[in-house]
Amino acid sequence: MQLMLAARARGYDTVPMGGYHKGQFMEAFQIPEHYRSVMLIAVGKAAAPARPTVRLPLEDIVSYNTL
Repeated sequence: MQLMLAARARGYDTVPMGGYHKGQFMEAFQIPEHYRSVMLIAVGKAAAPARPTVRLPLEDIVSYNTL
């Protein structure tokens, strides 16, 4: 997540990718066997703007206990 946030702060877009063949990936990029592939993150410039968020505002879902 920190990599994705750092890229965004520098004007790049990111997307986590799953569903790839880990063995083929490791072989194609000659990654030693003592490393494990957990996920891929694509970094670049988006072709189109992202959809706006549909998340509720924090104040609509959080309540604070007050004494």
